[in-house]
Amino acid sequence: MDISEYRNEEEYVSQASTGTLLNPRMDSTFKALFTQKTKESHDALHSFLEAATERKIKSFELRANDAPAEFGGQRGVSYDILCEFDDGTAADIEMQAFNQKYDYGKRAEYQVARLETTYLKKGDDWERAPVVYQVTVLDFKYGDEPPVSNKSTANAPVSRYAMRTKDGRELSNSLNVIFIELPKALGLEDSIDTNSALENWAIFLKEADNRLPLREANEFPLRGNSRWQTDLRACA
Repeated sequence: MDISEYRNEEEYVSQASTGTLLNPRMDSTFKALFTQKTKESHDALHSFLEAATERKIKSFELRANDAPAEFGGQRGVSYDILCEFDDGTAADIEMQAFNQKYDYGKRAEYQVARLETTYLKKGDDWERAPVVYQVTVLDFKYGDEPPVSNKSTANAPVSRYAMRTKDGRELSNSLNVIFIELPKALGLEDSIDTNSALENWAIFLKEADNRLPLREANEFPLRGNSRWQTDLRACA
């Protein structure tokens, strides 16, 4: 569903009551899908977080979306969805439906750095610096066309960035940026069983409001949860 067809966001959201599937790439729907106080919403966010971070998560809590300012005049940061895991790990999830032509790489680096400083307290040892993730879902392709030698990697919908040396040695694994470029998920619908979990989430977010011609709903992307389309209608 294209929100531009409606006079305002309120009119768009009201379509949920008619049985229309809402667009999960729109900010309001994306946030509602993952932050409602229901088991289905909690399970969906849990599944997405595990897919994005590639780790098992025992439990997590939603946190306040605004990062505290550290000095007067500092540029503020407001996260779309901010989660803290039971082990102190933190993750920010962002949805970008439109390319606003600014440097999303620098934006993500700034957000993940602010997230790191938020959770390390005065007097803490450096070993207590948490692992943090900045996860951005982009409904457009990020950056310029890659060199031919990097085509196979660059055409993948999921890109993972961390601080490493030129020969690939990792620094500390504390700061992690993950980009999910939905247009690059084209064609993955035929390989659901062999895709990564995050690739299947990319397909879901790209196609969920188009009544996916895939398999039965209870097989994708949350196996055992047959309410994924119903939840999109209920996001309002």
